[in-house]
Amino acid sequence: MQSEPVITPSAYKHGIVEDDILHAFRNPLFVHPGAEGFTMIAGPARDASMLEIGYITSDQFQALIIHAMLARTKYLR
Repeated sequence: MQSEPVITPSAYKHGIVEDDILHAFRNPLFVHPGAEGFTMIAGPARDASMLEIGYITSDQFQALIIHAMLARTKYLR
């Protein structure tokens, strides 16, 4: 079983709350793998607004969520 992700302080920079970050992370609609293990996903917050969530995977295979904000158009495809 995969462990719970860790939300780093930088993920709160845009005012998105923990429950919405986790909801979007657990319910991705779009996944955009990036360089050096960084992945950006787009998923719904609890109110169905779309968020972009950026994370990296630690050496222990645990997701470290480092970015969260309202989704930009480029991540909604």
